Amino acid sequence: MKSRLLTVIALGAFVAVTTGCTTVSRGLGSITANKYAKPRSGTVWTVPPPQLEPPAPDKRTVYISFSNISDASDINLTGQLRQAAVDQGWTVVTDPTQATYRLRSRLRFFGEVEPESGGRNIANKMGWIAGAATGIGTGALVADATDSWAYGAAAGAGAGGLAGIGIANASTPREWAAIIDFVLEEYSATEVEFEKFTDSSTAGNTGGGAGNSRMSDSGSSNTGNSSSASITTKSNYFPHGIRLSSWANQMNMSEEEALPLIEERIGKVVTQMLPQ
Repeated sequence: MKSRLLTVIALGAFVAVTTGCTTVSRGLGSITANKYAKPRSGTVWTVPPPQLEPPAPDKRTVYISFSNISDASDINLTGQLRQAAVDQGWTVVTDPTQATYRLRSRLRFFGEVEPESGGRNIANKMGWIAGAATGIGTGALVADATDSWAYGAAAGAGAGGLAGIGIANASTPREWAAIIDFVLEEYSATEVEFEKFTDSSTAGNTGGGAGNSRMSDSGSSNTGNSSSASITTKSNYFPHGIRLSSWANQMNMSEEEALPLIEERIGKVVTQMLPQ
């Protein structure tokens, strides 16, 4: 009887290894109420949107653009951003000179970050927001998350060495984040004079100032050279800087699993940036 039980345990360990430790770990996590068993996602405003006066109905026109300077060059959120604005009653125009508001977005980073960080560690290292008025909202940070997390590696204990290691690894939470800089430009009938931050960088993962920046998070490193300055200019569009980190996590989450959740979150927050 004992030998039969050991055979069953060994067989279970073999099945766990060969059929996917991730699925097994997530199933065990659901039973034990591990919060990483199911995918989670959210957003962090490291520089929050400005509080603007709501526009008249005939002024709810917006021009939206998107650029990607991250290493994940295949990500294009133009369609999601524009559709989200349309769904909330905004008219998206193709001529920027005909818009009451202009929302310019730039993906700076997409990659794996420390679990529960929400990507804020990297976002806080990126310095000023290019194209935004200097000194506006750049010091605002979101408080750190207070909830704790656990790996749940004990779920594989007793199932055999190989299966135990596999399940422990598959039980480790992995988190991904996309960090986007937005410049929300608000139309004024009279020209406004302001200082605007400008930069020239070889990569999107750079901080303000002149020199070389190197950032590391969750075992990855990101490098790039940048030079920056502020200039005094006049315009009928005053630029507010916004920085958003959208994140997703789960046990052993892959990039392919995380990206749709992150894109959905980004779409949902578009109208939190536009005045209501």
